[in-house]
Amino acid sequence: MKTMLAMVALPMMAQTPLPDGAGKDVVVRVCTSCHGTGVFAGGKRDRERWQGTVDNMHGRGAQGSEADFKAVVEYLAANFGLAEDSRAAETVNVNRAAAWRIARALKLAPAEGDAVVIYREEHGDFRSLEDLGKVLDRAKIEGVKDRIQF
Repeated sequence: MKTMLAMVALPMMAQTPLPDGAGKDVVVRVCTSCHGTGVFAGGKRDRERWQGTVDNMHGRGAQGSEADFKAVVEYLAANFGLAEDSRAAETVNVNRAAAWRIARALKLAPAEGDAVVIYREEHGDFRSLEDLGKVLDRAKIEGVKDRIQF
């Protein structure tokens, strides 16, 4: 069943048209040797998260110049990105959410979202902003405290 689903899904992903725009040719050249074009439309991300994804793919062996990778990030952010203010009202429960969601909602680096989850798993639930201050910079917490739920 899984094999049959993959046989149907992969060609569909490969056939998803990419929007025209600066960098499209670079995305096709650099990314589609491993991915179908449907993978991009599967999840909108802000520029920082697209940069992380491209860095990850580069680390896994994606071939291209630094200019190519920059063009890929710019194209993906422009065509499959989140509007900056789409994250503005997002709240997150730091005791329940995945690391990537904590990082996105609180405008943190991915490693900071990971640190929240690791601390939570080792020490139990956060009960206050003061508890969260054991993991994150207090200034960062203050700037996003209206988005934090316990």
